[in-house]
This record gives sequence, C-alpha cells and structure tokens, in this order.
Amino acid sequence: MPKKSSIVSKSSRPWLLRWAEPESVLAVIPKSKTQRLSKQAQLANIDAERAVNRAFQQELLRAQAISEAMFKSGKAVRYSFASSGRELLLRVTAIQKKIKRWLSP
Repeated sequence: MPKKSSIVSKSSRPWLLRWAEPESVLAVIPKSKTQRLSKQAQLANIDAERAVNRAFQQELLRAQAISEAMFKSGKAVRYSFASSGRELLLRVTAIQKKIKRWLSP
C-alpha cells in the first residue's frame, strides 16, 4: 500500500488572478483535521511569502524604471541647457560682429 503524504503541487491559474487565489493546494488531504489545518497553514505561509516576493520584485522594477526615467530626464535637461547656452553665445557673437561693423567706418 503506497504511503500517503501531502505534496505541494502548483495549480495553473491565469496570471491576472494570482493575487486572489492560492497558488498551491494539497495533492493528498490528510484525514486528521489537525494535520490538514497544519498543512493548509503551511501552504498559506508559502503563498504569502511568494506574494510578498512578487510585490518586492515589482517594487524593484518600478524603482528601477523611475530612476532610469529620472536619469534620462536629467540628461535631457543638461543637453537642453547646453543647446540654449550655445545658441545664446552664437547670437551674442553675431550681434557683436554687427555692432563692430556699424562702428568701424
């Protein structure tokens, strides 16, 4: 007679509803209510750890995306200031040349 044990098996659920439903179920349900509740608590803890890990990974990805956007925004501002400064310098030099032409007979 095969030995009965509780095996954690993954169920296939749509990714959108993963937060609402448990990820793992008992393959073999123990007869004792105490053992069954113990295994269910163990599986609930595993599910909670996985959910926290997923939330942590998503938060890391969000923070990475925000920092990358901030870096690129800063880079754009720097190039914008450099471009504006160069345009201002070129206009000032052009005006100086015109003034020098007017003043010299």
